[in-house]
Amino acid sequence: MHLFRTKFKNGIVAEFLPPKKESNNVIILCDGMPGLPAKKRLVQFLSKKNFWVFHIRYAGTWESEGEFLSHEPQEDILNILEEFRQGFKSIWTDEEFKINLGKVFVIGSSFGGTTALMSSLNEKIDKVIALCPPVDWANQEETEPLDDFKKIVRNGYTGAYRFSDENWDKLESGKFFNPINHTKDFDPKKILIIHSEDDEVVLYGPVKKFANDIKCIFISRKKGGHVSSSLLMKWGMWRRIKKFLV
Repeated sequence: MHLFRTKFKNGIVAEFLPPKKESNNVIILCDGMPGLPAKKRLVQFLSKKNFWVFHIRYAGTWESEGEFLSHEPQEDILNILEEFRQGFKSIWTDEEFKINLGKVFVIGSSFGGTTALMSSLNEKIDKVIALCPPVDWANQEETEPLDDFKKIVRNGYTGAYRFSDENWDKLESGKFFNPINHTKDFDPKKILIIHSEDDEVVLYGPVKKFANDIKCIFISRKKGGHVSSSLLMKWGMWRRIKKFLV
């Protein structure tokens, strides 16, 4: 099934599919960083489960306009919600779509998991699923020090992530886009976190403690490493996800 593509007024590009049957419920998929924006199978899978599915590119990344980290990435999600109601067009066919919004869910892994968590702070987002999300950017030295990570993103993904040193420094400061700073603000009923004990990119311990502190649902896995959102397509996992979203 061919994915549609659209560009919203704020310059955010997204691939999307409508639901198989009539529905106004929306899932927004958020990528890790860095990584290739390739979630066709997951978009198709979720569309068949009767969701509108949007796979966004953050501002300043890949095809989207703007500068990465000029603002907190969850704002890219919040800024496009009203356009769902107003209408948006397929770039390929010029076909117009409108959604009388029902529930809005955000799903992301790694950096996208952080985006999902932060988006849950807004009342317009009903529930989120975060897979192996960094929860404290000021505490990443044991796995991926942000200085080293910055070089990897700049040198290995030139043009795909367009950011200034000043904006990257905001991430390193721990005062920007940092879930640990909002522990008392999260609604635990809106959040499900999935993490593997053998994750060597985002350590399991701090994320488990964070989940315990905010008292959200936490699915722990013995193995799996730094899991991607494709995990949701596994039959046993989808049963648990569906129960959470309903």
